[in-house]
Amino acid sequence: MEFLGWYVRRGRIDRRVFWLHYMLPIALLGLLAFGVDVSFGDTNAADVLAGRATVLEFGAFSTAIGWATLVPSLSAHACRLHDQGRSAWWLLLNLVPFFGQLALLGICGFVPGQPAANRYGPVSGADQTGGGPTATGGPAAPVDQRPWTPGPADRAPDYPPPDWR
Repeated sequence: MEFLGWYVRRGRIDRRVFWLHYMLPIALLGLLAFGVDVSFGDTNAADVLAGRATVLEFGAFSTAIGWATLVPSLSAHACRLHDQGRSAWWLLLNLVPFFGQLALLGICGFVPGQPAANRYGPVSGADQTGGGPTATGGPAAPVDQRPWTPGPADRAPDYPPPDWR
């Protein structure tokens, strides 16, 4: 995969790609950047551990890596939301301190995607067969790959309603 395809993703991705191609590398980069900041003395981690400070201040390297990985993180979250049939507006949960980010990580990281094509595209690579063998041990049924077409549930309500008078 080319760098730009990783940096700004489109369509849908499954949970495996989300964790292994996005969250794990971004978390490792963050830890390495924090280690560099600690080695250069560009953070107050020692004061926080000793109890002399209550807020951890990140150094320049951690801040730069955080800004550099913001776009791929948001695009991966948006693709996972699209895999579940949700709008990227759910990313606004990030604005709720701590609990919003935890909820969004839970939704994107642990909730399975829709098994068929939806308005955001066809099923991504690893989920083509519906997720593996069935409970009886046989092979999983293939997933319907027809293009998505809007149905009655996707139609916007009529405003004003026809019987408003």
